[in-house]
Amino acid sequence: MKIAVAYQDGEIFGHFGHCEMFATYEYGEYVSDCVKRLVPTEGRSGHQAMADLMREQGVDAVIVGNMGPEAKATLLSYGIVPVVGYSGDADTASDLLVTCQLPISPGEGGGCSCGGSCGDCGRA
Repeated sequence: MKIAVAYQDGEIFGHFGHCEMFATYEYGEYVSDCVKRLVPTEGRSGHQAMADLMREQGVDAVIVGNMGPEAKATLLSYGIVPVVGYSGDADTASDLLVTCQLPISPGEGGGCSCGGSCGDCGRA
């Protein structure tokens, strides 16, 4: 399984469309067999560009603080599971997800960090 986490300074970043870097975690048979890579998003912005990057990277799931409904729909159309509403250590979150200890739906929310839809704040 390959998981991407919106990444900033070792933590889960809060906005999918404006993430400057993702950490990808590719797991082997055991969690300890994980290979972590940092993937910069240079020259990309917005949910479509980030979703395309996730598809290019071959990820199965993306963990992020916030993501609008269009971004979620795009990822799902690519067969990628959006896991939204988390903060904290990126490495831990990825390990918890791959071991089925991180719930995919932590609660309501998961919209843009402005409190509305991404169209409301002008961010994609």
